[in-house]
Amino acid sequence: MGGRFIDGAVRQPEMMEPLQTKMFLLAGLIDANFLIGVGVAMMFVFANPFAK
Repeated sequence: MGGRFIDGAVRQPEMMEPLQTKMFLLAGLIDANFLIGVGVAMMFVFANPFAK
């Protein structure tokens, strides 16, 4: 992902700031994906909304 950001920034320097924002946002979401999944799993284990 970082390499593609560099390619895009070199081709269009004026787009560097929006591309950088999107790259860091995606990197954070990819990194947090496991923790989000664990949080959802814990919710279903301890506070199951489907159980009566």
